[in-house]
Amino acid sequence: MRDQRAEEFARCAVVLAAELREIRHDGAAAADPEEADPFAAPAPTGDDPFAPSMAGREGVFDQALSNALAAIVASEWPGEELDRNGRVRSASALLKLIEEHVPATGGIVLVPDKHPMPEIPQGDTDSLFQTPRLSSHTRIDVRTLQNGIEASQAARHGRGAGGLQRRHIEALLAVDSHRSLGVMGEEQQDRIQQIAQEEDTASQKRAAEYLERIGEEEATRRAENVTNPNAYHPKHNPGGHDLDTCPVCGHETFCVEGLDPVFGRVGYGQCLVCTYIRTPGAAEDEAFTEHLRSMDDE
Repeated sequence: MRDQRAEEFARCAVVLAAELREIRHDGAAAADPEEADPFAAPAPTGDDPFAPSMAGREGVFDQALSNALAAIVASEWPGEELDRNGRVRSASALLKLIEEHVPATGGIVLVPDKHPMPEIPQGDTDSLFQTPRLSSHTRIDVRTLQNGIEASQAARHGRGAGGLQRRHIEALLAVDSHRSLGVMGEEQQDRIQQIAQEEDTASQKRAAEYLERIGEEEATRRAENVTNPNAYHPKHNPGGHDLDTCPVCGHETFCVEGLDPVFGRVGYGQCLVCTYIRTPGAAEDEAFTEHLRSMDDE
């Protein structure tokens, strides 16, 4: 049950986190990857509605929080997540119970880790295998989370519009540091990989349809007359690459803009004949698959 609660929390929290990254604090879409971290800037306060276009956000928030708190309480104080009738307590009741065990300071409860692990040095770049730093405590913003529950009740029970704010979502994401949870990173990676695969499949389908429209004769003619716009030159374009073979049309006309950021094996870019586009995410996914195959061969 504990693992199931963690998975439910992660599944919902990743959806909320993705929406949080899409919209910056000023309401504009985040274009810079540096701004993708929901903890990169202080949580806004006051009237700051969270993703008003995201349908069902209040229910997703409540489901994530309820599962997270139940997992934490079951781990810290086994059995106390249940009421006298054997039912899992509500999120509000679980927050109150946590605060009874660990008194809050300024509305914040710091649940100490019973078995803290040593800090693991991090690399300079993001990686599929990057291990997150583990904190010696879990920060539970009881006041903000309780306010988030109250803000979501109207929409959940047909009494009006919800009032979730970014600070509620950020407080929710913070509880993932507890040892009974800690699964958001894996869920997020699975989500990114799935999106990359779906985008690549769609891109290959569009390219195949385009190739069918222009015909093989025209495709061959174009391939014979292709000029590489990103050709390597030691002085003028040291970051350039030779043309690669396109997996859709089979011609050596795939213009490589760069290599996957983890293994540096698979190129991303666009075919100059059939227009197939391989994104960095799709290139990384393919490189990881090739890496697993090479390990099996060994």
